Amino acid sequence: MTPSAEANELDPAAYNSFVTDLDLASAEIVKVHGERTATGVAMQIKFDLAASYLRDEATIHYRYDLTAHFTDDHETALGNAAASFQLIVRTSAEASAACIEQFGGTSGALMAHPYLREAIASTAQRIGFPGVLLPMITRQAVEPDEL
Repeated sequence: MTPSAEANELDPAAYNSFVTDLDLASAEIVKVHGERTATGVAMQIKFDLAASYLRDEATIHYRYDLTAHFTDDHETALGNAAASFQLIVRTSAEASAACIEQFGGTSGALMAHPYLREAIASTAQRIGFPGVLLPMITRQAVEPDEL
C-alpha cells in the first residue's frame, strides 16, 4: 500500500471509529504457486510483498501478494513460490484513505501474515526448498495518545 498524501493526516478519533465499525467478512488464501526452474540448493531467499486495496460501497478488499525467490550461492535463480491472501471487511462508516491504509498496513497485514507464511513454507517444501519461513513481522509500538 503506497501511502497517499491523505494518509499522512490520520485522525485518531476517526480511525478508532472506523475500526470499531469494521465487520470481517472473509479471510482466505486466493492464490498459491510454486515453480522449480533449476537444480541446486537455495542459499538465499528474497521475499517480495505487495499490498493493495479496493473499496466498493460498504466493502473493502485488501490483497497481500507474497513471492519468495530462491537462488544458489552463484545467484542463479532456482525457483519461486507465491501466495496471495485476501481480507474482506465491511463497514457502514465513511472512511478516509488514511484510515483504510492504516488498517491495511497494520491489523490487516498482521492477519495476513500467518496465512502467507504457511502457504509459502508448504509450497517451498513441495518444490524442494525445505525450511523456508517468512520472517516475523516486527512493528513499532504506537504511543497511546497517537491512536
